Amino acid sequence: MAKKKRLLAPREEIAWYPTIDSELCNGCGECAEFCRLGVFALGPAEENAEVVKRPKMMVANPYNCLVLCTRSVPVCPSGAITLPDPREFEQFVEYVDN
Repeated sequence: MAKKKRLLAPREEIAWYPTIDSELCNGCGECAEFCRLGVFALGPAEENAEVVKRPKMMVANPYNCLVLCTRSVPVCPSGAITLPDPREFEQFVEYVDN
């Protein structure tokens, strides 16, 4: 039987959320399409004098991310998504029976 995670601190006090490397992000939107919790969103268009680039993705709602969830990382085809070391966050989670 699968165990359910229970947080031992308020979610807003747990800094578990993804970051996006804007140099690697190609703005494809795979992360936003995959994550139904609304963590990711399209950022503003980048403009300079010569060209308008496709917008990059951004972490719009970081605290919507489930603590210790890593499922968005392999979804990103450009490898732009990273997460903190999960070992640093095990202290915030307790596993209980459903």
